[in-house]
Amino acid sequence: MSTILRVHPEIADALHAKRPVVLLETAVLTCGLPTTSWDAAHGACPTELDPSAPLHHATVLAMDAVIRKQGAVPAVTAIISGVPRIGLTGDELNELADLSACGHTAKASTATMATAMASGESAGTTVSGTLRLAGAVAAQGIPLPNVFATGGIGGIHTGWPAELDVSADLGELARQQVCVVCAGPKSIIDGGRTVELLESLGVPVLGLRIDRLPGFQSPPTDDSPMLTRVDSPSEAAKIAAAHWMLPGSGGVLLTQSPPAHSAMTAQLVAQLAAEAQATVTMTGPARTPALLSSMAACSGGDTLRSNIDLLVSNAATAAMVAVELNTT
Repeated sequence: MSTILRVHPEIADALHAKRPVVLLETAVLTCGLPTTSWDAAHGACPTELDPSAPLHHATVLAMDAVIRKQGAVPAVTAIISGVPRIGLTGDELNELADLSACGHTAKASTATMATAMASGESAGTTVSGTLRLAGAVAAQGIPLPNVFATGGIGGIHTGWPAELDVSADLGELARQQVCVVCAGPKSIIDGGRTVELLESLGVPVLGLRIDRLPGFQSPPTDDSPMLTRVDSPSEAAKIAAAHWMLPGSGGVLLTQSPPAHSAMTAQLVAQLAAEAQATVTMTGPARTPALLSSMAACSGGDTLRSNIDLLVSNAATAAMVAVELNTT
């Protein structure tokens, strides 16, 4: 794969010049967010978005803009016509958004990426897929892009051990020397078991100005799993840099609470997640987007607003970490 991976010249130049770069996935574009514009029934549109634009596309553009505002370079990842890309042109991003709007919702994880490549199709990258492409960049002799912004990671789904559903995100986090910035595991994930497995895999789990795991759309509660607290992006960058000095070390997970103005209570999120789990029958890669869509419908758009806000907030924090890593 390393011989056919295409790295956009802006990204390659930034990495060679040791300028801060932030990776972005595109599963949020192809199947994570609605392809319609903001529904007025959900209240005021998040200020970072164009209210007339399709939500999935507008959110990625907002993340791109906030990363650049913080002084870093966004690197959007995807599979386009079978070719893995790090850094998309505007036309390529539009193409992927249009495919999603037409019902093409392929996701490229570490398990499905080769299929997309061999078939020549286009697909949005998941967390695990983006992390694998980061490693492929290093294999081409280009410095590793080592900061990544996403909404929430996958993990151990609720129902374990009766139902075996564990995300590839966790294994890939343990392999790649990348700091992933997120709002914790997605709301349909068992946070406690996920943190335990990450510890077993040797992945430091940090909390930015929090000492317990956030619940994706909700802040931590008193019974949330304990984390290592850091009080600034600079402190997180120093821990990541120290971790990567150790032989065999992989990724670092930096979590933060969702923005207070759109955060939800853990009790409400748990209730919505339980309702979705009881009604959604899809399995495999289609299950997570179906669960999140069900939760958005049941909450009158509250989970959707929180999701968009935390994506943009995580992108801003990731850019700050990337800038700090370049000075650490």
